[in-house]
Amino acid sequence: MIPSPATLKTKTKASYGQKLGPAADEYLDALFKAVCDGWQSWQDSIKFGGLKASGGGVGAWSGSGTGGSMTGSTYNMPTFSFKANSPQQIKFTKGLASALTQKFTPYPSSFKFGAVPFLGTSGASPSSSGPVNAINTPTPLSAVGSGSNPSGIASIWKSTLTPPDFDLGNPQCKSGTFIDAIASAIEQSFQATWLTTTMITGNSLKTTGKPGGAVAGASTGSDGKLA
Repeated sequence: MIPSPATLKTKTKASYGQKLGPAADEYLDALFKAVCDGWQSWQDSIKFGGLKASGGGVGAWSGSGTGGSMTGSTYNMPTFSFKANSPQQIKFTKGLASALTQKFTPYPSSFKFGAVPFLGTSGASPSSSGPVNAINTPTPLSAVGSGSNPSGIASIWKSTLTPPDFDLGNPQCKSGTFIDAIASAIEQSFQATWLTTTMITGNSLKTTGKPGGAVAGASTGSDGKLA
């Protein structure tokens, strides 16, 4: 489950630790709506399957799968209009969009599955083979494997913000601290919220079980999804 814009805003304000003016507060609302809309579209594009499953059973069947692969589209943060759309504001927003594209997009292809549980039914008997139909048990991403870590958003973002529009090295410039707070909110939410509450689901296994329901086969290639 992706974090809400309100949650990201609350985390950002707590990390920033300074009072925000009305314009900055309103900007965070628009920014995090775009971040979360892009996050949801990216999550919806992710599919997985092709796990090598094994297990057994007559009537009820259970097993687990390993290996397989996960695919997904490029993360794209939607553009949005904010007040006068100053060149500095546009550049600031595009910097975050670029950083998120670089950090989120590789995650699906980097993901390595551990053991994924499957449950289903078996038409096999103790002495004859029969069809096995199973589906993976909905399980949090964090419990079935791992992928690339999206840390480092702030450093990529800051690299796009250069003089004369931005002077992040100036002690009087608060943009760097603001960037750190926003990036931290996103990274923390990815690790502590998204990975632990987003479930893998829907990956099917359709094969023939040997007598006793024993199976060693591959799940469907790409019908698994995140929810």
